[in-house]
Amino acid sequence: MKRFTLALMLVFTVCVTTAFAATTFAGAFKAHDTKAHTVAEANASSVDTGVALHGRIVKVINDDSVLFADNTGELLLHMHNANKAAITNADVDVNGKIVGDLMYTEVQADSVTTR
Repeated sequence: MKRFTLALMLVFTVCVTTAFAATTFAGAFKAHDTKAHTVAEANASSVDTGVALHGRIVKVINDDSVLFADNTGELLLHMHNANKAAITNADVDVNGKIVGDLMYTEVQADSVTTR
């Protein structure tokens, strides 16, 4: 009887500990949902960091890429299905995420809106 009680308490302890750890780690991952708000912050951030930038399109590079700038610097912005010529030199808001590149920071835009 004592062994059964001890085994039951051990199983209960493992279950409670596992549930507590899962809740703690899930909350920790949600807390790191950060966004860069300037080009300087984006340049210092890691891949897959979200961005919410305000600035202007300086130059059209090719069909999918433009040079974006704000008061803190410039970066390459990838955007699809947008009239890039119409928004060049206009104030824009960009939402997206940082994508990997070895040479410099690039942002994949989810949305680009003019002000």
